[in-house]
Amino acid sequence: FPLTLGPTAMRSLRRCRAVIFDLDDTLVPTSKIDRAAIQHAAALSSGDELPAVVAARFSELLKAEPFPPEPSGLDVPAWRTGLWERALSGSSSDGRADASPAARQAYEAWSSERLSSFRFADEVIAMVRRLQSAGYKTGVLTNGHADVQRAKTAACGAGSLFGEERVIIAGEHAEQKPHASIFRVACAALGEPDGSATLMVGDSYAADVAGGINASLLATVWVRPPLEPLETGAQGSLMHGHLSAVPAGQPSPTFTVESVLEVEACLEKIG
Repeated sequence: FPLTLGPTAMRSLRRCRAVIFDLDDTLVPTSKIDRAAIQHAAALSSGDELPAVVAARFSELLKAEPFPPEPSGLDVPAWRTGLWERALSGSSSDGRADASPAARQAYEAWSSERLSSFRFADEVIAMVRRLQSAGYKTGVLTNGHADVQRAKTAACGAGSLFGEERVIIAGEHAEQKPHASIFRVACAALGEPDGSATLMVGDSYAADVAGGINASLLATVWVRPPLEPLETGAQGSLMHGHLSAVPAGQPSPTFTVESVLEVEACLEKIG
């Protein structure tokens, strides 16, 4: 009779036993969701201003100043409400004055809309479950402010899909990607503390690829941002302006793909 190996036995024979996924613009199209939510909030709150103008102002402010400076005494919602105030008024103030009702409405509409849309696509869920069924240990490692990222992971059900202990928010730790220490935290959560059998998958060359290489992980998969946006600001990362080409003289990822759904093919090549 042919010998049938279960997931545990198969995993012991593989070079790769664990997969760490980035969250934003890797598992979830965060920038696309954010842009739609910004346009929605601007349309509700812009008054006499053109919504597109207000949306563009807020997008630039969010990219330049996403979090309150230290020490400001402001939490993230208050700071970002202030960004909406500046976007609506065209003011260059630092946003610490009391926000207008329109700015509060815009913030609430944007925040609600973006979180209600922050979901894993069905095909992403199916891909992760296939990896898990095949014996791969899977987890999430995301940069960002703890409060912001926890709201996102709750909205998309990351804890249910991956296990709460395997969803690592770097903002809750001493260092974020690309520092090697946070990769060690994520690898340890997957039971692979040295990372030598772990694959990192993400859209940021600097954070995910270079970080994974410097942390001595087995391999990296770069979910490369679009090379040529169809229109200014229409594609790619809203918050970070990630590179779409490997910088000269820097190491290349093990694999470069257009979609996270190509990870299974990469794993087949790794063995």
